[in-house]
Amino acid sequence: MIVTEHFVYIHTSRTGGTFLNKLMLEHVPGAQMIQYHGHLRDLPSEYSQLPVIGFVRNPWDWYVSMFFDYRRKQQYVFQIIAGGGAPGFEAIVSRFLRLGDNSVPSKRLLDQLIKAAPTHINIQTRARRHIPGLRSEHFENFPEGHGYYSWLFQLMYESENSQRIHIGRFENLREEVLRLLEETGTPIDNGITEYLKESGALNPSPRPKSYAGGYTAQLEQLLAEKENYLIDRFGYNFVDDSSKSG
Repeated sequence: MIVTEHFVYIHTSRTGGTFLNKLMLEHVPGAQMIQYHGHLRDLPSEYSQLPVIGFVRNPWDWYVSMFFDYRRKQQYVFQIIAGGGAPGFEAIVSRFLRLGDNSVPSKRLLDQLIKAAPTHINIQTRARRHIPGLRSEHFENFPEGHGYYSWLFQLMYESENSQRIHIGRFENLREEVLRLLEETGTPIDNGITEYLKESGALNPSPRPKSYAGGYTAQLEQLLAEKENYLIDRFGYNFVDDSSKSG
């Protein structure tokens, strides 16, 4: 979570955040990091009048990026859901999607996540427990029926305040960040435009460029059911638009 003179930025995992963090901290007036992967609910009250910006990603593409990135980094949520073995993409993504289905296997995974996640997150929190900004209380309240990504997205933006929230689409990241900066009244100088024009992607996952081939018909449909919140809200469908993905 970054605060600036003009907006608050919420960084949801695997939506271009490393690239955007660097842009904002180096080129946006008054930008300061409050908490990496911080949630809007944790925003200090003195910034509650600021509008909020963030990004969303096609859920079918998000799971591919998440799978390859979290597996490489041995991210603890991934490690628990993978079960310490070597199941493939379909089995692991299915477990993420079914976390809220109240089945015995899902309840067992949530119990493990509750025990593994930190109760608080601060600068002393171990790096592997810091990402993606999840505490044990979050897993204790995992809702029935939601897939992991829809749950995470909504959790990042929960707040008792009524701030205006502006969401860009990851698939057009560079164009969309300009739109969001304009919507929040942020001055766009040459530093910002040059960064967006010249800088390469940061923290890309070691993934295949196409995501369509990774999905069986059954997994494609399961995702459509469990991630319907994001799919319906942002008009996503199973079309491989991942050429700009990381």
